[in-house]
Amino acid sequence: MNGLKKIVLSATCLAVLVTLSACGGKNAQHPDSASTSRTSRRASSSSSSTRVTSRQQTSSADSSLASASQQKKTTTDGTHMNLSEVQNGNYRSLLGGKWKMIGAKVNYHKGNGLEFDTSQVDGQLSVSKDKITTGTLTVAKNGIAVDGESKTTKFDSNAETFSVSTEDEAINWAVTFYPAGSTSEYQVNGDGQTNRQNLITVWTSNNNYTQVFAQETSSTSQSTAATKKNGTLWNTSKDQQLDTFMTQWSKTMDQDYTKYDEVHDLDISTGLSYPHDLSDVIFNGHRDSIAWAPTGQGTHEYNVVAIYNHNGTKPPLPNHITYFFAFKDGSPIVLVDQSRDGTPILGETENVKLKAGFARIAGN
Repeated sequence: MNGLKKIVLSATCLAVLVTLSACGGKNAQHPDSASTSRTSRRASSSSSSTRVTSRQQTSSADSSLASASQQKKTTTDGTHMNLSEVQNGNYRSLLGGKWKMIGAKVNYHKGNGLEFDTSQVDGQLSVSKDKITTGTLTVAKNGIAVDGESKTTKFDSNAETFSVSTEDEAINWAVTFYPAGSTSEYQVNGDGQTNRQNLITVWTSNNNYTQVFAQETSSTSQSTAATKKNGTLWNTSKDQQLDTFMTQWSKTMDQDYTKYDEVHDLDISTGLSYPHDLSDVIFNGHRDSIAWAPTGQGTHEYNVVAIYNHNGTKPPLPNHITYFFAFKDGSPIVLVDQSRDGTPILGETENVKLKAGFARIAGN
């Protein structure tokens, strides 16, 4: 009997131990299973990170495409000078307007060194998609050619400008591209600010002479048209530009000019005074209406905005040269009087630089 109790007790204890072991198996995990679970969670996290990175890359690509689209828009309309394209011989970003010479950097050997002379405006610059030429000089992707002969060429660029030039030649050349806002060296109005237009300069070692060309864009033309429509053809800023121009141009002529100050009449060596005697002048045998009109807008055929006079000191005396900067039907014109006696006779000047300079300033 006692032996039977011992067997039953042993069996009961064994059953309890088995039950406890089973319960512990539910709560404990094999080390390999735990590692597998952590790896699975890391894989899930990595997958999520990959999805996020992919979305970021897609967003970045979309942004780049949008930026490229905007860049294409600004370069093809010719208002933004794309230096990267220019360096590769693609000049499409320079086709949005006419290129006009606005002055030159010259040394007149008068002790003043190099001067930016806005009276030097007779140069020509032609721009096509793959070529730039002045007639003598041609710039293309492969470099510079002078009178059709290719030259050894080097390139220089920085964050703001790009230059292509010859080297080791008897006469060297350099062409430099200045996007709007990149330089204050070449200013017509002398305000010290950066250039508002795209510029191209053409330098030659012959007399260290630099031509400066500016791009007249459609926005410039629209501004000019709006100015004419509003009747404000002339203002203080343009008058200051003309004064600077005349100061520089007179040096090339070796003449001194006095400007009408809008208070005291200019005394002419022949006895006339302007603008008082404008009512007495004739134009090539006939009389036209002409009067002082500081805005360029008036009821006369010729509306004068500036007068400059030079009284000669060399025989035969008396002699003078008097220029009248005026507008006729809204367009700029430069008249000149060199009559020595009798009724003053006016006519349009034949000085190409003077006409071009006034037309450029009037159109700014």
